[in-house]
Amino acid sequence: MNFIMKILFFISFSFGLFNYQDILNKSSLSYSGYSNIYAINRTSDSELIKLPFRLISIDFGYNYSDFSFNANWGLEHKIKTLDSAQPINSLIYDLISKTNVDYKSQFREAYFSFYPSFGEIKYGKQIHSWGAVDIGSPIDVLNSIDYYYLFTDSDETKIGKESLLIDLFYNSFKFEFIFMPKHIPNNLPNNDPDFPIVLPASVQDYQFITQDKKYEYGGYLQYSLSNSDWTAYYFSGYDRNFNLYGANVFSDDFDINTVTDTVFSYRSTQMYALSNVSFIGDLTLRSDFAYFETDSGNQQISNRPYSGSDPISDFLDFNTNLASSYFNIAGKYYQYSLQLEYPLPYDIDLTTQFFGYEKNDIQGEVVDVELTNFSIYLDGKDFFYPGMGSSTATLAKNGVLFNLTKSLMDDTMEIQLSSLIDTEDKGSLSQLKWTYELFNNTNLSILYYKGKGNRTKFPDNPETVDIDESLLYPFNAMENFSHIRAQIQYYF
Repeated sequence: MNFIMKILFFISFSFGLFNYQDILNKSSLSYSGYSNIYAINRTSDSELIKLPFRLISIDFGYNYSDFSFNANWGLEHKIKTLDSAQPINSLIYDLISKTNVDYKSQFREAYFSFYPSFGEIKYGKQIHSWGAVDIGSPIDVLNSIDYYYLFTDSDETKIGKESLLIDLFYNSFKFEFIFMPKHIPNNLPNNDPDFPIVLPASVQDYQFITQDKKYEYGGYLQYSLSNSDWTAYYFSGYDRNFNLYGANVFSDDFDINTVTDTVFSYRSTQMYALSNVSFIGDLTLRSDFAYFETDSGNQQISNRPYSGSDPISDFLDFNTNLASSYFNIAGKYYQYSLQLEYPLPYDIDLTTQFFGYEKNDIQGEVVDVELTNFSIYLDGKDFFYPGMGSSTATLAKNGVLFNLTKSLMDDTMEIQLSSLIDTEDKGSLSQLKWTYELFNNTNLSILYYKGKGNRTKFPDNPETVDIDESLLYPFNAMENFSHIRAQIQYYF
């Protein structure tokens, strides 16, 4: 706390504020946050699911005149190992021991703000929100997503990012410009057995092509009417999810053994989008539509040496490039979300959202290579996936999401039923949550989470030792992720 106070005092001093009493009269310091702990156990075998969660989260705010400094600090907790057969005292030790637990301390946000008469200017590590719908907006592309938090019943999925933001206000118009000097990808768990989404390959850092990823930028223009807001967006940057760029085939010095070295990258992508919020009586209508144009670029990979790490490369050198495959993938796609909010009888709030995406004009080179002992035939179009947009697009091409909420006992108790349904392949995720205010600022939550796949259309078919291909349909993998969660949160 003393360190923070020194920083804040320096900020005030840099503004040229030499009158200490004046500082005290015009400035304010605030903080709030929560502490949190929960346990997730599978319904199939009661095994503990070891996903990370925010153990502590604190928001700081300091204001002086037209200036402010805001920050969010969090401490993440993730269990590495836990022996549930141990007595309770040993279990408690395991939950806090650095031997069995990974802790990560991080400022998720830390930025300065200036409020001139014409609008707002902010610079620093920020979390932004674009789009009209509450969850999974295809327009909300500025911040990358930590997929670990996608299934933790938390709103802390976004990764803070250095950015300059300028907001201008004029009558019923609002203009926003944003500049981001660095690209940050989504955090995708690399085949973590406790995470329900299985990646088709284990991708290592050395497999990414060295890209000259320049800055990212964008903005929007919003027009407000008496009962609606219309917003037009533009963004230019790089995909948040990686894509397959190409592959090289190498042989050893004896021309006997061959290896394939796959190369990954992040496509350059532009987004054009439109959103609307309208109030029609008791009905609230929110809609987002985003159109993406993307291109993998034309950087050559034939000059890359083999840099794999495998048992055979420990004994042999693979120096001869037999074939170089560059897919030159480009395409266009769009995503949409339509959300309806309406109060039902008995004080039940209903929120329904329809979402989906469609690919258009996908291009990619065909690689057809005949080698001595095997052949390679790959169509670049088969490896095109949306690299930007809604996180729900990674789960379903088309779907519906609904939420029913009912408050009881003077708002000290809440019951919530949510479900996400893949309307094309019939998989689903459902959640029933009960929350009760134990005492002032302390809530207890019990959550039941149920995943349902489609093994008729996506049957069990382990073609490799490592990957059951049926689990590549996300909702099949969600079946084993079905769980019960107990959570206590204290707010301050």
